[in-house]
Amino acid sequence: MKRQLSALALLVSLAGCEVAENPGRRAVKTECPVVNIPLTLRQSNWLGNRREGSCVHATMISLLRWQGRYKTADYWRRSHAGGEWPEDLAAKFDSAGIRYAYVENGDVRFLEWACRTRRGCGLTVLGGGHMVALVHLDDHWAAILDNNDVSTIRWVPRASLIAEWKASHGWAVTPIYSPAAPLPR
Repeated sequence: MKRQLSALALLVSLAGCEVAENPGRRAVKTECPVVNIPLTLRQSNWLGNRREGSCVHATMISLLRWQGRYKTADYWRRSHAGGEWPEDLAAKFDSAGIRYAYVENGDVRFLEWACRTRRGCGLTVLGGGHMVALVHLDDHWAAILDNNDVSTIRWVPRASLIAEWKASHGWAVTPIYSPAAPLPR
């Protein structure tokens, strides 16, 4: 029984991971999730002055840290809180000189680009009432980092996540700096 549980745990931990085939070379396992934010860099959600959650800001802080913008992330944590809408966040990013990209139209190509470039992105869920970080997207699976529980990466079927995102206004946003280097091969 213990052996079966260990095998099951291994399978769950590898969900969505791929092995890339290189002709003439040995197979190489790609980093999984592709945006593999260390626990120490993940920002938990917090309540702002108006007693609203700060999920958009928490997600952006985690992504800024992942992209090596530690001072910007620290500044953002000290100076921003509460709920956000796309236009308001864009104005705040513009004012702070933060480079970013976003969509509000549910264009899945944006999610694919954000994960392919290892930047990840924040995306809306729960009818637009919450933002999580998309940290992996492949043909079958999506992985999210929820700032309400940063200890766990949650794997969901790709189609389910995309349907939830589109039903939640289809807003996704990411800072556009250099992500962390991939794991050595």
